[in-house]
Amino acid sequence: MKQGERRAMTAAVMLLAAAAAVAGFASCNATGGDEVPRQGWNERKWGPLVPHQTFPGDCALCHVPDTWSKIRSDFTFDHEKQTGFALEGAHADAKCLRCHNDRGPVTAYLARGCSGCHVDPHEAQLGVDCTRCHDQASWRPTGIVAEHMRTRFPLTGPHLAVTCDRCHPGAHVGRFEGASTLCEDCHASAALASKTVDHQALGYTRDCQRCHVPATWKRTHFAHTQFPLTGGHRVAACAACHKNNQFVGLPTDCVACHLDDYNNASDPPHAAGGFSTQCQTCHTTNPGWSPALFDHTIFPLTGAHRTAKCASCHKNGQYQGLPTDCFGCHSNDYNGATKPPHAAEVYPTSCEFCHSTNPGWAPPLWNHETYFPIDSGKHSSVKCIDCHTSTNYPVFDCIDCHTHNKTDTDDRHKDVKGYQYDSPHCYACHPRGNGG
Repeated sequence: MKQGERRAMTAAVMLLAAAAAVAGFASCNATGGDEVPRQGWNERKWGPLVPHQTFPGDCALCHVPDTWSKIRSDFTFDHEKQTGFALEGAHADAKCLRCHNDRGPVTAYLARGCSGCHVDPHEAQLGVDCTRCHDQASWRPTGIVAEHMRTRFPLTGPHLAVTCDRCHPGAHVGRFEGASTLCEDCHASAALASKTVDHQALGYTRDCQRCHVPATWKRTHFAHTQFPLTGGHRVAACAACHKNNQFVGLPTDCVACHLDDYNNASDPPHAAGGFSTQCQTCHTTNPGWSPALFDHTIFPLTGAHRTAKCASCHKNGQYQGLPTDCFGCHSNDYNGATKPPHAAEVYPTSCEFCHSTNPGWAPPLWNHETYFPIDSGKHSSVKCIDCHTSTNYPVFDCIDCHTHNKTDTDDRHKDVKGYQYDSPHCYACHPRGNGG
């Protein structure tokens, strides 16, 4: 065969081989016949495609027909069962080619642990056991709070949320030593920027913990020993009392701050009533000044008086020179009483002789023993109206109710001296007030 013929035949064979190769590649391509590039494949980022020599020949087992860059939605692969390595945390969502690519067998860098895939940002300063601080979910370190508890600066409040490098600039390379534990070294700018309290003018630039807690700058725990903060004072802002950044030489008596409250009080009117400016005599520090603590020693408040409002007795702002006898306030009750009619029967105006201070004046305190004992026999259960059937309250003797023959022939009473049928004589024989 001549040399020209041999060249033509070689070219034909090569053309046929190329055509066969293209046909073989296109057999899984839905576009049919034309070779297409790896769609969406970022070769620069992920590297060239991992060799498929050991994969099944049926591409459709894994890929969708119209593109090489998509895996079938119903494709499943039990990584732990097939490879012995369980994918957990972020590894479960990682692209297959992050680990399976042309760098070499996965087992080679898997044997080196985390550093086989992940560059150590700490430059081996913290050892090779990444799991001490990290888990497989994210790069955010875990267990740092417990780790920090063993240092001079336990993490509390907002310190729990800040990144390590805020306090440890060398954290990215594993250098944590030398960080200051003094608040002012990190928060000096915050102190100088304070508008509520001029820290610099007052010299409050160090020892922040004297006043502040780590949780927030607004809450303080300053030991207010000169003027203990109780009640409504506990929740007041510092500037409410310390105006114009004055923190020294302030008065500690109530009226110095609350004179306007004193002058404007109308229930009762403090100024018009000549009330003492020793506010603590009557008031607590609770919001609303209540409950009042005035000790009503001149006129002890008992019964219904305990729940009455001040203005019920102290009308028109009068708090001096008021009467302390019951009738002085309750003359209308006395004159309007009908059961019994106090005024018509000329009852004494010493109300406390018969009445308590309970609501409704009940129970009455009239001592019947001093006049006509009714604490025995049937007398103990009768009502007033059983005997006092009219508005008249006469002097009674037993015989007025318990009638019998009052003649000399009354054998049962013939020995009664002088035949006096009055109560004292009756009680001489009937001490229990009954027939016994």
